[in-house]
Amino acid sequence: MRHSLSYTHADQVLLRDAVLDQCWDGLVVPGTLATYYFGGTGGFVLTLQKPYLLDPRTPLLQTIEFHRPAPKSSHLKLAEIHDPEVVGTWPDVEILRSHWEDGRWPDVVRRVLEFQTTYSTSATDKVDKYNNLLVQAGRQPMGSGPDPPLHLIPPYWAVSGRGDPWWALTRNAVAIALADHPGRIMPIVTLRSGASLSLFAELIDDLPDGCDGLYCWASDWNEADATDEDVDGWFGAISAGAQRGISVRNLYGGYLSVLMTAKGLAGINHGIGYSESRDSDRLSATGAPPTRYYFPALREFFSVPSAQPVIDHLPTEWSCDCDVCARVADEYGRPQVGRLSTQDLKRHFLISRHREFLRVDAGLAAELANLREVGQWVVDHERRFLPARHGERLLDWAAAVERP
Repeated sequence: MRHSLSYTHADQVLLRDAVLDQCWDGLVVPGTLATYYFGGTGGFVLTLQKPYLLDPRTPLLQTIEFHRPAPKSSHLKLAEIHDPEVVGTWPDVEILRSHWEDGRWPDVVRRVLEFQTTYSTSATDKVDKYNNLLVQAGRQPMGSGPDPPLHLIPPYWAVSGRGDPWWALTRNAVAIALADHPGRIMPIVTLRSGASLSLFAELIDDLPDGCDGLYCWASDWNEADATDEDVDGWFGAISAGAQRGISVRNLYGGYLSVLMTAKGLAGINHGIGYSESRDSDRLSATGAPPTRYYFPALREFFSVPSAQPVIDHLPTEWSCDCDVCARVADEYGRPQVGRLSTQDLKRHFLISRHREFLRVDAGLAAELANLREVGQWVVDHERRFLPARHGERLLDWAAAVERP
């Protein structure tokens, strides 16, 4: 899975779309959806015939400093998969780390993994329904039967480094999983908000032997604010992984991560039009994503009202010419964003992201040259609705990725 998507119910139509099939190659399914909407999520994911992973999202249960909102039913269901005892009191009473350290952790790990290993044979109540929907969408129905998850993800916590006691639990979960399911494990290594990304390499060095791939999650890290040190942190993680035969992917990434695939990053994951960044402390805060337009030349999202002045200001040749945008383009080829539906906006984004992968694969030097061209133009022609920082970000990305 080089370019995977975070699954949501709202995107089922797009994920079934055969025209978009080439734009992505796998799903990361949140544990809350896989557990609470067991049959519905299972029916869709199992019939789609795409590789998938089930993310336990254990940081949802982690002790944090601010008061949590009341848990949703899906949060409680996920907690019950980990440990049935916690649902009576959490989150009114936080689950202290000592709860997991009292000898129950190996059983927790095995319950979480058992949920994943049995998913393809147990979450099948609505398989026939979703097979029929696939056929209606012009796709081939499922063949011999549902496939299991591509890899298994042990429970994990957000940590501040190798000495963090939460890391001891995470590492132990990986060791248990590797012993029980050798060759099938894909850990998620998560840094707490504000932690230096250089710590990824330290944690990868400390993993038990037997992993050949993992996802890294830099909590609440936004690529738009990336520093040279952040990029060095990702390259350090890639290098540390390579030394141990471990491929490294970014669980929440965007265009900068696409660039880094040319430097050894094995893949990225994100939502369709959102979730290029996620705060592990706020997994319980969910809601509909904002309606945004992705501007390919600037490699960023704009709200629908603010997108049109930008499109009209930039050179016409930088306007998107995908099929979605072409349908609403004016006589100069500039798309009229206000005429795009929410589904159109997401479809346009998936096409744009796929094109980014193709361009980077065709040649990083040419892609970086284009970044510098666009970035410098924005700096030289800034306006109130398009400040110079939008161009400076592109210049900074190009410089950071181009460094040896």
